[in-house]
Amino acid sequence: MNRLLLADVLAICERIGIFRSSCSIYGGMPGLFDYGPLGAEIKIHLRKAWWQAVVYGRNDVHGIESALLTSPLLHEHSGFLGANYEEFGVFETLIRDKNNNLTACHLRVTTAQHSYANFDNIVGWNNPSLPFGIAQIGKAFRNEQQVTDFPVRMREFEQMELQYFVPAENSREWHDFWLKQRLNWWEQQGISLQNLLVDDVVGSELAHYSSKTYDIHYKQPNGDIFEIEGIADRGDYDCGSHSGSQDKLNIRSSVLPNSVSTALMAITQPDTGALVAPSAIEPAAGVDRGLMAVLFESFTRVHSPDGTSRIVLRIKPHLAPIKACLYISNSDAHLSIEMANVIKHRLQRLAAGKIVITIGDDKQETTIHHDEVGTPFFLTLEDNMLSENIIIVRERDTGITEQMSLVQFYTLFESTYF
Repeated sequence: MNRLLLADVLAICERIGIFRSSCSIYGGMPGLFDYGPLGAEIKIHLRKAWWQAVVYGRNDVHGIESALLTSPLLHEHSGFLGANYEEFGVFETLIRDKNNNLTACHLRVTTAQHSYANFDNIVGWNNPSLPFGIAQIGKAFRNEQQVTDFPVRMREFEQMELQYFVPAENSREWHDFWLKQRLNWWEQQGISLQNLLVDDVVGSELAHYSSKTYDIHYKQPNGDIFEIEGIADRGDYDCGSHSGSQDKLNIRSSVLPNSVSTALMAITQPDTGALVAPSAIEPAAGVDRGLMAVLFESFTRVHSPDGTSRIVLRIKPHLAPIKACLYISNSDAHLSIEMANVIKHRLQRLAAGKIVITIGDDKQETTIHHDEVGTPFFLTLEDNMLSENIIIVRERDTGITEQMSLVQFYTLFESTYF
């Protein structure tokens, strides 16, 4: 069993509908990609897995969804303008203000800054105490000078980011805590820890807001690496930068004066009553880059004892774009077609993901296709067996088939996905 190299993975992705260059009918647009039915499904499941772990799996994280259009003031006080403008390549546009005058507006370069812009909202709505977090999944835009021909270095991309606010004196232990949590999560998505490299970023390589950062890189089969997540200790840089009454806070970071913001991004210390701008630990992962890491890890060539081989997307079941295929050999199998719709309806109600019915296609070709797209279960329905509620189930990774009752399969399906 061998992982496939870059060229093979990209060829398969384009052929089966995972992604393709955006506006490809007009020659494509560098650094921009459209996702087909399979790619869209994998991304949905990757987002869901992150949200489940980071938001639902904890009691101290609050999820939000914010606007893509951003006030230039938010970028200015984030440090993404001025000296950092060329680095981040902000996209600019114009919108009408409340007086109907055209005014500058940006596409956001990160989801993080809108999380800080909502700090006071979260404190007002939820009254949290430290530590607590603000989580968000969404698009960001950077006019990168150098882009890749697959979804890694992009001009429009999607982030899964957590801003986790902690007392400054505990920031290092929380930083290490989140590194461990995030490595465990990537392993749960099917990424071998042997293919994850942690870089302890130091000195001039640190971002302007970070005092310490761990970058998690994925190692491709050819040895090349790309970053899939950064975990930064941002200190009180952002809370201090976006606070309008900075003199009320003992800000430790070097920030621009802010006379415009109405926010006071601080938590009252329960023991002293003092206002303190907390430190922020930021695990920031890429959805698109995460997708590519999962694909590189999962696409394999499996060799059989008879000398043949097959390509299998050995993706974790919860990320699989199709959860089960119900196969019927011909359109005259009326009982099988009726039961296929009953089974699909029951499985679909569980909301694990997409279930497909295939009628009359060549069975071997259909099986090969579903191995390649990573479908965990391939069910063959035949009228004579269904009269006794028996089906044939083929497991993707082993290729082994087994007869079982519908009740047994329902139990197997639920235990796989829930």
